[in-house]
Amino acid sequence: MVSRQLNDVKQKVGRYFAFTACFSLFVNVLQLTFPLYMLQIYDRVLSSQNMPTLVVITIAAVASYLVMGALDFIRSRLLVCTGVGIDDILSASTLREMIRASSRGEGTAYSRGLRDVNTLRTFLTGSHIFPLFDAPWIPIYLLVIYLLHPLLGIVATGGALLLLLNGYLNKRLTEDSLKDANVVQSYSSAFAQSCIHNAESVCGMGMLEGALSRWSSYNANVVKFQTKASYRATIFQTITKTVRLLMQVFIYGTGAYLALSGECTAGCMIAASIIMGRALSPIESTVSFSRGIVDALHAYRNLEQLFASVQSRDRVVLPAPRGAIMVDKVTLFRNGRYILKNVSFSLDKGTIAGLIGPSGAGKSTLCRLLLGLERPTAGEIRIDDSDLSAWDNEKLGPHIGYVSQDVALLSGTIAENIARMNKLDSSRIIEAAQKANVHELILRLPEGYETLVGRGGVTLSGGQRQRIALARALYGDPRIVILDEPNANLDLQGERALLDALDSLRKEECTVIITTHKVSMLSSADMIVMLQDGELRMSGPREAMFERLMVRKSVGKNQELSIHAN
Repeated sequence: MVSRQLNDVKQKVGRYFAFTACFSLFVNVLQLTFPLYMLQIYDRVLSSQNMPTLVVITIAAVASYLVMGALDFIRSRLLVCTGVGIDDILSASTLREMIRASSRGEGTAYSRGLRDVNTLRTFLTGSHIFPLFDAPWIPIYLLVIYLLHPLLGIVATGGALLLLLNGYLNKRLTEDSLKDANVVQSYSSAFAQSCIHNAESVCGMGMLEGALSRWSSYNANVVKFQTKASYRATIFQTITKTVRLLMQVFIYGTGAYLALSGECTAGCMIAASIIMGRALSPIESTVSFSRGIVDALHAYRNLEQLFASVQSRDRVVLPAPRGAIMVDKVTLFRNGRYILKNVSFSLDKGTIAGLIGPSGAGKSTLCRLLLGLERPTAGEIRIDDSDLSAWDNEKLGPHIGYVSQDVALLSGTIAENIARMNKLDSSRIIEAAQKANVHELILRLPEGYETLVGRGGVTLSGGQRQRIALARALYGDPRIVILDEPNANLDLQGERALLDALDSLRKEECTVIITTHKVSMLSSADMIVMLQDGELRMSGPREAMFERLMVRKSVGKNQELSIHAN
C-alpha cells in the first residue's frame, strides 16, 4: 500500500512532468534543425551556389535554436519546481517518521530517510533525467533516418538495440552490488556515529583500536561491493562509447556507399549521422547514469517501507486528559521473551506513584508503553477510560511530561528546549523553570535562557541537563508526568528541588509516575508499584508497602531499596 505522502509526490511530480514532457516534445522537434540545415546546405546551397537561400535557412536555424534554448530553460525551471514540491511534501514528513521510528527502537533501519529524500529529489530534478523525456523520440528519429534511406535506418536501429542491450546488462549486473553496498554502508555509518557519540568511553577504556578494526571491516565490505559495481559499470560504459564511435563509422561508411551508388546524397549522409547521434544520446546517457537510477529506486523503496510502517488513521479528537491511568493485564513479548507479563494497576487523578524494582525489571519499558511509544502485545492501557491507542500522540503529547534516563537536549537555546521547540512564551517558560526549581541555575549560565546547548553550545553537566529536562516536562501544565530515574545525576540540592517540584505537582492534582532506586524519592509518593522480572510483584499505598518491604540505609547519604519482600 503506497502512503499518502508518496501518492502526493506522484501527483505533484506527475503534473510537473506532464508540462516538462510537452516542452520536451517541441525541444526534440527543434533538435532536427541542424541535420535539416546541413541537408539543405549540401543538397541545395552548395550545388546551386544560392546565397539568399543560405541566408534564409541560416536565419531560420538561428531562430529555431533560440526558441529551443528558451524551451529548454523553461523545462529546467519546471524540474527545479518539482524539487521544491518534493521537499515540501517529503522532508518534514520523513523526519517526523524517522523520529517516531527511533522512539520505537527502529531508528537504525530508517537512519537514511532524509538522505533517501535527497537522493530522490536530486534524481528527479537533475539534468540527467532529460534523457528519459527524450527517449520516446528515439523511434521517431530512427523513422526519419529510414525516410532518408532504409539501409541507413537499419544501421541506426542496430546501434540503438546494441546500446539498449548493453544498458540492460549493466543494470542487472551492478544493481545487486550497489544494493549490498548501501546496506553495509548504513551499518558502517551507524557504527561510526555510535563511536563518536560514546567517544569518552571508547577512548577512556582503550576501545579505540578495536572500534577502528570493526569499522574497517564494515568499510572494507562497502569498498568491495562498490568496487565490484564500479568495475562492471566501467566495462559497460566503455562498451557504450566504443559502440557509439563504431556507429559513426558505420553510418558514414554506409552513407558514402549509398552516395557512390547514387542512392542518396552527401547531405542525407550527414543528416543521418547527426540524427543517429541524437537518437543514441538518451540511451548512452541513461547507461552512464544507471547507478543514479538504481539509487533513486532504492531510495523510493526505503521511503515506501518507512511510511508503510507508520500508516496513520484519522482519530476522534478526545478532550484534554484529566490524568486517571489504568494498566490492565499488560504484556509485552519481544525478541523471544516476555519483557512485561500480565501487569495491572490503576492510578486516580493526582496520584504520585513510585515505580520500583531491580534493573531489567521492565520499569523503563512500562514508561515507554505509558507514553504510547510502543504498544503492548496483550492487555491495554487506558487514560480517562479511553484506550491509549485511541489517542493521537500529537494531541496527547502536550498534556504529558517526560524525563528519560538518558537525558538529551536538542540543539538550540535553553528557552527553546523548555518550550519543546514550540513558539516561545516567556511567561510559561519561566513558570516551568520555577516549578522545576531550575530558574536560578539557568540565570547563572552565560546567556541565561538564551544559552545555546547541544552541538556548538555550552556543555552542561548531567545534573544540569536533567533539571532542565524536568522544566521541559513541566512546561504547559501537563496532566501526566512520567519521570524515569530523574535523580540519577542529581546532587542533594538537585534532589531537594525535585522533591519540591513533586509537591507542586501534587497540589495541581497532576498524576506522576517516578521510577527510582532511592527511598528518599518515594517520600512524596502516594502508592508504590514494584516490578520484578517483568511481573507485578506487589503494589499498594506507600506506608503499607514500606512495611512489607525490607528497607535499609546504604553507607553514605543515599538510601536504597532492597527488593526482598517479607
